[in-house]
Amino acid sequence: MNLAYAVGIPVRNEENTIIQTIESVLNQSVSPKEIHICVNGSSDNTYNLVQDMAKVEKSINLITSEPGKPNAWNKIVSESSENKIMFCDGDVLICNKAGENLSKRLEDKNLIIVGGSKKYFEPNTLKGKYLGFRKSEKITKINWISGSLYMVKIKELFDLAQNLKVEVMPKDIICEDSYLDLITQGYKEIIESAYNISRQVETFKDWNLSLQRSFVGKKQLKEKLPDLQYGNLSMKKLSQYYYRLNQFEGIFNKFSALSLHILGRCLRKYYEKIGKPDIGVVWPETKSTKRFYN
Repeated sequence: MNLAYAVGIPVRNEENTIIQTIESVLNQSVSPKEIHICVNGSSDNTYNLVQDMAKVEKSINLITSEPGKPNAWNKIVSESSENKIMFCDGDVLICNKAGENLSKRLEDKNLIIVGGSKKYFEPNTLKGKYLGFRKSEKITKINWISGSLYMVKIKELFDLAQNLKVEVMPKDIICEDSYLDLITQGYKEIIESAYNISRQVETFKDWNLSLQRSFVGKKQLKEKLPDLQYGNLSMKKLSQYYYRLNQFEGIFNKFSALSLHILGRCLRKYYEKIGKPDIGVVWPETKSTKRFYN
């Protein structure tokens, strides 16, 4: 069994979390052969922090690209000598067997991409929201590929894209993970034995930005890939967005299934009318997710 893999981390303005992310990657039970960190359009100290770490850890390859996560993704792929690449965000922590378990599962010849699950740092109480955070012990298994953690076989992905007559990663794509999720239908799987730990979106402003990006990205996918089936935002995914709004303790429990459905329809109409804002691929960051992990 060949478990060799590389790691790719697209980063932009992650100075508060990138070192901890890298440390979690270096702590893998099966070490990656290469760690490609692509800084794209950062205005903070991210590049210098990674540069200092790369002087000590020789497996780190610090590179840059034009702003935008798709550009960073393509640059990482062009730099990697490994066919399997584990991608993660620069503001998450990776469980120490993520690389091993994703690579093992990806040995299945019928799979091209395998995604991880999630754990969250979240407020314990309303008071705890402001004074401290706890790590949830619950693993949340999602049913889509999330950019926070997945591993992909590059050659097989390119072959699939060629058969579908689509680009592997268009430069203007808004939600690069949703794009991969869509074109790999039938060749993907999500596992619980590989997961990332990330912060909840805590403010309404960030929550609204995250949800808007999802709706606008979905509309773009429908326009780019009209022949592929991309269903409406599922109740499970929609409910997780509401759960991420931690303005008040237990707010998610106050929503019934019916109210979620009604609110979801209203939001869909709202964002459909907004259309695609003139933002391009470089969206503002969700500031509340980019802090140190305690």
